[in-house]
Amino acid sequence: MTWAVAGRNRPHRPAPFASRPDRRTLRTACAAVLAALVFGALLPGDPLTAVGAVVVIPLALGAPVAALSVLIAVTVLVPFEVQDQFSLVGGSGRPGLLLVDVLMLLGMCRVAWLVLSRRLELDKPLVVAAVVTLVLAVALAWGIARGADVSEAGHETRRVMLGVGAFVLAWPVVRDKAARRRLEGALIALGLALGLWGLVQWGFSIDYTSSADVGIRRGVDLTSAGRGSLQGGLYAYPVAVTLAWAALVSGRLRSVPVRWLLAAVVCLNAVCLWLTYERTFWVATAVSCASVVVMSGAQARRNAAKWVPVGAVSLLVGLAVLAPGEIRTALERVLSVNRLEIDESYSYRVIESQVVLEEIGGRPLTGSGFGATVTWGKEDTFAPLTTPFIHNGYLWLAWKIGVPAAVFLVAVIVAAVLRRGAPGEDPRLHVLRVGSRASLLSLLLTTMTFPAFNTLGVTAVTGLLVAVCFCGRDDVSAGPPPVPRGGVPEQTGPRAGPG
Repeated sequence: MTWAVAGRNRPHRPAPFASRPDRRTLRTACAAVLAALVFGALLPGDPLTAVGAVVVIPLALGAPVAALSVLIAVTVLVPFEVQDQFSLVGGSGRPGLLLVDVLMLLGMCRVAWLVLSRRLELDKPLVVAAVVTLVLAVALAWGIARGADVSEAGHETRRVMLGVGAFVLAWPVVRDKAARRRLEGALIALGLALGLWGLVQWGFSIDYTSSADVGIRRGVDLTSAGRGSLQGGLYAYPVAVTLAWAALVSGRLRSVPVRWLLAAVVCLNAVCLWLTYERTFWVATAVSCASVVVMSGAQARRNAAKWVPVGAVSLLVGLAVLAPGEIRTALERVLSVNRLEIDESYSYRVIESQVVLEEIGGRPLTGSGFGATVTWGKEDTFAPLTTPFIHNGYLWLAWKIGVPAAVFLVAVIVAAVLRRGAPGEDPRLHVLRVGSRASLLSLLLTTMTFPAFNTLGVTAVTGLLVAVCFCGRDDVSAGPPPVPRGGVPEQTGPRAGPG
């Protein structure tokens, strides 16, 4: 980018400081490589982690779009047990920093530097993010002070903090048109990878792991012959379907290859969603896709009326040919909603929620802190167990950080769902905003029976979706215009976007 010098009808010429962005990029790259080498020197006994640090640190400081894309991809696709093998410090079962933690923290430092150097405005959303970060840090300290396991407290903080960190990393990206379009391409690739990864798990019967974020959980409750339920990518399937669906029905796509790619994202992730056999996720996805059609206007309604029957028939025919037993399992799973009195998962949620409500009543303002546990059971039904986990995400959040902070955090997400774009905004941003609002709605519905705020595979995605919903037009704020040596203020063009 070059600066156009304001003059008295003089021809434009390169400004004296036109090379500054290049020098700034070079300095950033040098600092990033130096920091990476320092990390590598501190980890001589763990060469793979050292190599990861050498890659991650320059990425976080010098390529924000790529850094955000990698952060989302790793948290969605890579099981925690694999990530934990490459901890920078600590290790399996011990407090430590994952590579995604480093990516997030350095990315947040980069955004902080943009604010301090007046290249990015410290606006209300960033202030709110800073306040939430402080609240989470206090909840971590409070939980440890009350005797919580340090590793569990840190991991819970990480899971929630990744949502805030992803928002901060995404904030300058989504407000820059060129950077946002690169991000859109990365999201399409991620949607395809997610659907294929789900089918790989199912096709190869990958075992369900202790981290509960990958594999096939054996058996399907209240069905006669369910093979199992797909768990890896569970929380991300509705988001992938909704975002791709919003783009397809918008009627704004002119590229045939892109339409086919998006259709593949919808189909692959819809099949994976089917194979989860989780009724809450089915309902939440249906509601989010319907809300997309409502928000997108008449053209979207016509497109939906044309393609929904075709897609539904194709899905049913494909499953009937390739896996006929899965249709029967799905029907039995749907009909099981009338048998809640014998549904153990429903009883489990009711009992644990009652116990946590008592904990919340004891500390409604401060919460119990991250890492807090409850012990509960039911005679002749559930053996007593002690756990830091419950299924209702809203109660979990209020239990950990207190009712006022939990209400505030949820209110921010609800405000993102309700936020409309400005008239005349970029059509592609409008489509992305509609899909993001609907996706957040699906996550809010899911959180009633699943802990979306406490799941590594979706919190970073939530932060990105909130950033898209709150961004205005392509309005990355700039500091004061540069002043050339002659003292005449320069008239700036559009800001150079994130790389």
